Amino acid sequence: MAGSQAFVKEYGDISFDEFPFCDGDNLALCSMFYMPFENVVSDSFDESIRLDEAFEKLFEFRGGEHKAIGLLINPELSKNTQYMTSRPRYSCLKMTGVRSVYEHDPAVQFAACTLIMPDGDNIIIFRGTDDSITGWKEDLDIYTKKSIPSHTLAVDYINEAAEKLDGKFIILGHSKGGNVALYGALKCSEEARSRIKELYNNDGPGFFDHSMFRSDAYSELLPRYHHIIPDSSFVGMLLAHDDDYKAVKSNKLIGVMQHDMGTWQLKDGNIVERSISRAGRITDITVSNIISHINDNQRQSIDTVVSAVVTGLGQETLLDFSKNAVKAIYGAVKAVKGVDKETRNEFKSSFKGTIKFIFDASREVTRERIPLAVGRVKTLVKSFAPANA
Repeated sequence: MAGSQAFVKEYGDISFDEFPFCDGDNLALCSMFYMPFENVVSDSFDESIRLDEAFEKLFEFRGGEHKAIGLLINPELSKNTQYMTSRPRYSCLKMTGVRSVYEHDPAVQFAACTLIMPDGDNIIIFRGTDDSITGWKEDLDIYTKKSIPSHTLAVDYINEAAEKLDGKFIILGHSKGGNVALYGALKCSEEARSRIKELYNNDGPGFFDHSMFRSDAYSELLPRYHHIIPDSSFVGMLLAHDDDYKAVKSNKLIGVMQHDMGTWQLKDGNIVERSISRAGRITDITVSNIISHINDNQRQSIDTVVSAVVTGLGQETLLDFSKNAVKAIYGAVKAVKGVDKETRNEFKSSFKGTIKFIFDASREVTRERIPLAVGRVKTLVKSFAPANA
């Protein structure tokens, strides 16, 4: 078993004709697009550039050095991407339509690109949350609003790609990118949806409610939909989500650390599946209970307080925050104190009972697992029983 970087080393010299697109490609390409290709590649679908050439332009743009692109993003990503884009399997892909939208009010951090494959099919990748504070604010908006700006942008992007390009589409996204990939695929035009060959949602959070999963569009996409979460998923268990997921083995124990796709294990190009862990189920039930008990006033208070925190921090990125932590925290605290008392109290009430929800979820998971444990004991006992018993 190995991760996506090892997959690239093993299969990087093998064409897609010889070894078709698989889970390993999904993970490797999603990771790659955290690199800011929008700095060097056109946003038009009328222009394209080979992927290896695109990276060399980006490397030069960034000063010819392998620099980190964020506080929480793999510091080796630039080196890994250079190696990946130099391999024959990926170097011949053509990059086109690289879009990036970044705005403060409302918070928007959106990025997408398309890769044209040698056979004429296309790979659309939606980027997850980058290092920007605004990106994290839009993440939180997923939990307090029915839709975020990136949802609409994803729909528009898929529709335009379908109008401009021939062939079918493989759509990928990690974290928020997985959320907007699914939203875009469900809400795009029927013609565009009919051309979606595969859809990968990698540990993306859910939606405001379950209505998306009761739609005809979801039923239509389900045979082509791959929802992958790590076995102790935290992010992918948030909000209303589908139960049509596959849990992948991670080499990390803690749910938040498992969110990194580089920790997900592959064998022969496919994810190594395992059952969702006890921690993952507890997270799922706990967050579901918390969200179901939050009313509209509390959601508004969360949005108001978080917006104050973001403004008070006065930083553009998490890397900036790490360098100016004391000043940033002081600014955030001051900003929150400036929010009216009623809103602050409403905000605090949003999380009232959280400890009880955790204990309730733990007891529920324990009850779920008792029959499984009994079944395992019975199987073990039978294995030691005499053959003629």
